[in-house]
Amino acid sequence: MLDTNSNAENRTRIDRYVEANPDAKTGELFPISLKGSKKMLAVYKLPTVMLFYNIRNGRFAAEYEETVRREGGYLNPEDEDDAKKIRQILLGLNMGETQRTYNDLKIRGQWNCGIITEDGYVIDGNRRKAIISKLYEDTGQEEWKYLEVARLDVSITPEDLWALEAGIQLGKDEIVRYGPINEFLKIREGIKAGMSKRSIVNALYGYDKEDEISEKMDRLALIEQYLKFIGRPKMYSQVRQKVEHFINLQNIIKECDDRDYDPDRIVRIKYATFQLIKENVQHLEIRKIRQMVEKNLTEATSEIEKAGARLKPATPQNHPDESNDNEDEISITQTLFSNATDILDVSNTEGKEIRLLGRAEKNLRALLDYHGGALTTSEASILIKKIAEHIDSIAKKFVR
Repeated sequence: MLDTNSNAENRTRIDRYVEANPDAKTGELFPISLKGSKKMLAVYKLPTVMLFYNIRNGRFAAEYEETVRREGGYLNPEDEDDAKKIRQILLGLNMGETQRTYNDLKIRGQWNCGIITEDGYVIDGNRRKAIISKLYEDTGQEEWKYLEVARLDVSITPEDLWALEAGIQLGKDEIVRYGPINEFLKIREGIKAGMSKRSIVNALYGYDKEDEISEKMDRLALIEQYLKFIGRPKMYSQVRQKVEHFINLQNIIKECDDRDYDPDRIVRIKYATFQLIKENVQHLEIRKIRQMVEKNLTEATSEIEKAGARLKPATPQNHPDESNDNEDEISITQTLFSNATDILDVSNTEGKEIRLLGRAEKNLRALLDYHGGALTTSEASILIKKIAEHIDSIAKKFVR
């Protein structure tokens, strides 16, 4: 969210520009909701150099956090060099949509105004400002030196600003468009600004979802723990397509809590799940861990805990392509998880003995086509002997 400390110098600069250039006021009015009431704002055509990006808004919060992490510090939109970096972030978000907007603006001009604070910070229209400045850079045409904006005519509190940003930037359709991570970050920002849960859900959703706020904040906390675990704090792009995994992890942890697992056990299961997420195991597979806990399959959960006990959070790294401390544990984690899912599969087929026999026969028949290789190892020999013993015992018990 914007820092609500006013930039008095830039506010005065804009005021003087408007006074000296009567044509800056377009005569149009733009409606907004502020403090629960409708308000009409005057629309102005202002030089883009007088306006500051607000990259921390709800749409781009995750990308901003990641850039700050990569750049090693806060980006000041009032600094020319930092503003260029912010512009590049905005232009790089959804390249296809950026190009479409670029082409559309070039043909139709500005048909939709942005919104700014009194002192020139862009509440809505950051990407538009970036594209318009790129159009001026590419074409040199005078019209692209300006952005049409509705300007707030009063100072507002952090809570009011959050509600205004959220209502514009993260409405129901925008949440889908800009992704759940930005939604989570916007909710947390509202909590930090002193907003009540009811005010947050009213601004974001327009109907009662108050009970989901804590759940989403817990999910964000797990995501941030995971990013630290893999050595990528604040690198939200690492989990952009993995939010379902963390919904499943929340359910696993809740099931563990309901069954009074001690904290150390839960940490081991959580670390094993983190590693499986890192290894791109599908979220439907990870869901099986909850079933193991729910069914009280101690042998299966012990395999998961054994995997988690071998792991530790990685050392934070600056570059996504660097390896991390857990890299050598990948095959071990997968093997132990496979052992656990085998135990679950057996449990799920109890009462379905014929299906189990059919599966065993099919798998054993497939092995007949192999020659040498892994089947000649000592590990394979031990397993083959155990299978033979089981078959002999089953035959003696059931075959007449």
